[in-house]
Amino acid sequence: MMSLEVLKNNRDALLLAEVAALLHDWQKCIDMAVASQWSKNRRLASTSKPSEWQRRGSYLRPGEFALALSSISLQLDSNSSIDLKTLCEEGRNPSSAKSHSNPLVSLLGACHAQAHVDKELGEQEQIEEACDWISTAFGFEDVQPVELLQPLLDKVRPLLNRVSYSNRTNLLSKIREVFSNAWGDTRRPINEVTLWDWGYAVSALYKSVLAAKLIQAGTSRWRLLRINFDVLALYAKAIKVADLLGYQRVVDKACETVKQLVEEEYPLGNEIYRDSTGIYFTFPDLDLPADLAQEIRHRVESVEMELAPRIAVTVGDGTTATDQLKSILGKARKEALEALAQPFDSQQLSACWQQQWTTVGAGQWEVCPVCRLRPMREGKEACETCMQRRMSRIKTWESDPAQTIWIDEIADHNDRVALIVGRFGLDDWLSGDLVQTMLVKAVQNNPKDCVPKNPSPARLRRVWETCQRFWTETVEREILARHHCYGAQNPSLRCARLLLTPDKTSGWRENVPYDGVVNGGAISLLWRKDGQQFITISNLELAGDIQPGQTIFVSEPDRPQQISFVVQSKAQATGKMGAYTPCLRLLASPDQFLALVPAAAALEIAKNIRQEYQKQFGKVQNRLPLFLGLVFFQRKISLTAVMDTALRMLAAPLKDELWKVGQDVTSGQVKFMNDVEWNIPTVMGDGTTPDNWYPYFFFSGTPGCAQHYFQHNGSWLVHVNDLKQGNEVKVIPSRFTYLFLETTARRFRFDPERDVMLLDELPRLMKMWDDLKGSGITDTGLRNVQALLERKGETWGRKSKEFEHLAHTTLKEAGLFKRKDQNGNSLPDVVTPQDVVSGRFARCLELHLYILKLKIKES
Repeated sequence: MMSLEVLKNNRDALLLAEVAALLHDWQKCIDMAVASQWSKNRRLASTSKPSEWQRRGSYLRPGEFALALSSISLQLDSNSSIDLKTLCEEGRNPSSAKSHSNPLVSLLGACHAQAHVDKELGEQEQIEEACDWISTAFGFEDVQPVELLQPLLDKVRPLLNRVSYSNRTNLLSKIREVFSNAWGDTRRPINEVTLWDWGYAVSALYKSVLAAKLIQAGTSRWRLLRINFDVLALYAKAIKVADLLGYQRVVDKACETVKQLVEEEYPLGNEIYRDSTGIYFTFPDLDLPADLAQEIRHRVESVEMELAPRIAVTVGDGTTATDQLKSILGKARKEALEALAQPFDSQQLSACWQQQWTTVGAGQWEVCPVCRLRPMREGKEACETCMQRRMSRIKTWESDPAQTIWIDEIADHNDRVALIVGRFGLDDWLSGDLVQTMLVKAVQNNPKDCVPKNPSPARLRRVWETCQRFWTETVEREILARHHCYGAQNPSLRCARLLLTPDKTSGWRENVPYDGVVNGGAISLLWRKDGQQFITISNLELAGDIQPGQTIFVSEPDRPQQISFVVQSKAQATGKMGAYTPCLRLLASPDQFLALVPAAAALEIAKNIRQEYQKQFGKVQNRLPLFLGLVFFQRKISLTAVMDTALRMLAAPLKDELWKVGQDVTSGQVKFMNDVEWNIPTVMGDGTTPDNWYPYFFFSGTPGCAQHYFQHNGSWLVHVNDLKQGNEVKVIPSRFTYLFLETTARRFRFDPERDVMLLDELPRLMKMWDDLKGSGITDTGLRNVQALLERKGETWGRKSKEFEHLAHTTLKEAGLFKRKDQNGNSLPDVVTPQDVVSGRFARCLELHLYILKLKIKES
């Protein structure tokens, strides 16, 4: 890699410049009162001793950090040497930095201007009163900043004197810890970009442009380097959870390996995005060097040959750097998806696969059923590589056994599991288009003076990071952690593990799961050689109360003969092994989420995900849709079929529709003529400030009496509170679907047009079941009603008037419709004829009676 050796030789200087760019706006960590006093006493702060700072109070403490920066010198070449304090202070003002004699300052100023295009208005122009909240990218304010100067002094300052290749990761982690809780700006509505978002965007651009300067190539523009893998296709090959987790590990490791090469060994740029299509970096304005592409491929293939990376550089559209940066991420992702749609291209030509088959030696060999590439000895479960991948997951589990890797532990008391499939419709947000449907400046009755938000690098980062944090923090750490045991029949057994001592302790294979039967129920065991005991790795609700003296029959995966042993003693596993969380996240990228959960808890989890989505994304739910799918299956069904079903769900289109408003809107309460009701938040986090920037609808036609409205790409957007009865608006509704894989072939019958419903119908399905439980109807009576309606619906057609009349009569006779109390007063309907005709009644019963195996009298 001779052409890039200059980067390696200047690596420490480039990494120091990266840190300087990250820190260049560090003063935003200072409390406003302290900042004001420090500004007045700047000269004293720069000359006084630390003891003098302490004596004069906290208003001089920023000088401690400024002094630390001033003691660090950055020199990239003989003509550009500067201390970090000067670089930060002079580079953060683009107008003056532009004409600075030191190119390090002028380039930092240029990067500041490009990354901070989100400040569409001047620093002094009033947008709104300064607020005490940090907002998400979509106007949800739930975080109030804290005083961060002391954490900056305690956590970041001590690491500044040794910025290098070896401590970069730790230093960036500490900066992120502090800056993620700091404002980029205190004024609404540009309080959504944190100081970390801003600083990281500047540093990524700065690093790439300095790299271009060193290798004397390109201009002050940027491209994106993308390394793409078809992650979901890899997951779809998995036969066992351990296979899937193994692929998860190698994808993460490959991304980190490339990250180390591009960000540290040959500092060319920084990661700016990662999802199930791969990883993306800022890159200088030059074509991809062949030796770099070769080295990236070599690094990825050294982790896992199956990844088959697609490596390319994307050039942004537009005549200016600003225009190119607005849309380049969306373009790069689109190119990646197009490339990955082709199962093979010339980049993947490799002789290694053929060599593996020509050097296998004597014996009977067949294709490995997991990777589908390598040779496997006949009679084995998988090839050596795939088996090693499985074993590595067991070792990882032993270090953190509270996080299960066993699908047997996830299964509910009916031995059923659910895969949660989540997806955000992010494409038009990452392209920058829909970012411009939110406002920086809203002017009443004057759409021409309204100013839309610009899709700057910092803001785009905030968009996808908000979505990713929804999956990792809200869904995984809060909802799954809180509801994973919902529906458990025996909570004391649900998440427990037992240690069982058998009557014979020889011949057992370590790290091989044994499937068995006890008390007529399923049990799974793992042999622990050190303790000469089995540990249970399944939901003990299935096995019941295990006692010494009982016989357990087990079999090994690749040895069909059955073995039995008698339990000599049992004990509760203690310490980290004592309990586990019965859910497992498989994928959490900004646009997609996959997790295995107990089937009994799946609906409750889906309900809570929807509630949090409406809370956090409610202001843009009409243009940022959420797709939620549930794949229910028996524990022993093929995981390959489960993942294939997930892929089919993720491919379901999220289409826009025209909906009519049913009545004039007040306070964000929207009722559409299709009976969908939305409660759109119309105030900010303080509960009083009107939100005139986020909750807008695409309007069909020309707004009439609206007060807040503006145009984007020829379409009108109208504030939600200005919508009137009869208005037609364009929405991209959120969707919900489910499928029960009774057999692996069932997945081929999934039809996104027939089987996908509105996400807003989910609460109705769950409420209908709750109402049925309190209606007084028996299980037998309910099944009779269902059988009659299903039979006649198929014969007469669900849309016929005769069938609707039958539904009306049947529901009324069953006491589910047009009910009366003892005094003749009307009671709320449990099920309506419309529920029957639309299929909601059938879906409700399918979910609760057949999939979850609930009963009216027991629920």
